[in-house]
Amino acid sequence: MQSFRAILYGADLPLAGVNVEVRFNSGFLTIKNPSISIYADKITMTVGGFEHNEFYLHWLGDAEQPMSLKLVGKEDIDWLTKNAPAPLNLQFNQWHKRQRSIKAVWGSLMTAALVCVLSLGMFWWHYDDVLVWLAHRVSLSQEEALGKSILSQLESEGDLIKQGLAVETVQTIGKQLTANTHYHYQWLIKNDKTVNAFALPGGIIVVHSELIAKAETPDELAAVLAHEVQHVERQHALKNMINSFGWAVTLVLVLGDVNTATAVIVHQLGNMVFSRDVEDEADRLGLQALINAKIKPEGMASMLKKLAKEPGVDLPEWLSSHPDIQQRIKTIETLLAEKTCTECKPLVFDWKKIQQDKLLQKPVS
Repeated sequence: MQSFRAILYGADLPLAGVNVEVRFNSGFLTIKNPSISIYADKITMTVGGFEHNEFYLHWLGDAEQPMSLKLVGKEDIDWLTKNAPAPLNLQFNQWHKRQRSIKAVWGSLMTAALVCVLSLGMFWWHYDDVLVWLAHRVSLSQEEALGKSILSQLESEGDLIKQGLAVETVQTIGKQLTANTHYHYQWLIKNDKTVNAFALPGGIIVVHSELIAKAETPDELAAVLAHEVQHVERQHALKNMINSFGWAVTLVLVLGDVNTATAVIVHQLGNMVFSRDVEDEADRLGLQALINAKIKPEGMASMLKKLAKEPGVDLPEWLSSHPDIQQRIKTIETLLAEKTCTECKPLVFDWKKIQQDKLLQKPVS
């Protein structure tokens, strides 16, 4: 009868096992060196390996010590699965059945996976439309309630300025930019040494005191406000939260549980960034908002140029998330050349006096 190769393992053998030749003869498994003969009905078979293609034969040797054989060659395995003695043949048949079941399961899983991939592909293809649809499921009152809830969390941290000359200036410019809106805007300043401004859902705009310090004119501040207003008007802030924190936020908002949504959002608020397309849209529409308000729009380009030259400055989200500042400036200047506004005038404020507002000079806690 044909012999086959295997590795023999046992208590008195090296850990790596011993290469041996094995035969089945008259229902007995026989090994020459070391000399072993064991009846086939005393042997059990197991299958291992990631692909279930490693075969082991087990039995108890002298003194009831466990012994094992690992089949080595594919040809030997194929031969044994076809010519196993009767006591082992049943075990091999059971293995064949399991293999067929495994293949059937994997086939079903692969089919399901393919369907999922195709479905996800369609989902991502229309992902922006999905975000718009979800954002529209949130009513204006719910969106405003979410913004106020987040604001209350920010208020608990301190450093928010709600009065004074600088706040009044921001409010005046903001009202000029939002004359025909359905949002009820709030304009606040945060005493913070980073150059930043951000929008919360529902119409809450927060400007950092350092941004006012860096702006050379009220027109440059107006440009930043116009940009942030578009994040509100186009629901960018809300969509970004849905995108960043999951659709569960939308669900709890629709169900009216604003506090739960706030708990999810507020701790990650500083890490939110907008996509390039969203920022481009806010630039383009913000520039148009300046023109509609008859505010000199060149402040948007000059503010970007100024910040781009600042060494080591903490740029705002609407700038820092996209390192190609020069391309952005070029795009804005192209739009400015196309949208000349003879009626647009520089804003008239005592800018130096505003920048010296005592409330802006308080040490940051």
